[in-house]
Amino acid sequence: MGEYQDTTGKLARQADVSQPTVRKYADAGLLDFIVASDGTRLFRRDQAARVQEIYASRMARRGRPTVP
Repeated sequence: MGEYQDTTGKLARQADVSQPTVRKYADAGLLDFIVASDGTRLFRRDQAARVQEIYASRMARRGRPTVP
């Protein structure tokens, strides 16, 4: 599976967001992932930075700070 090693949970922890947030972005086609034979989504290791970018952009559009 090469560079696709991070599960939804691991990616969420790395990006400091919730698992549902990662799933939402993946379902919207914003993240690159593959589905393992057991149905687990596996993300590339560099996707945490992408999740943080998307999150920050969405919060900025809502006028919310990205850090509490």
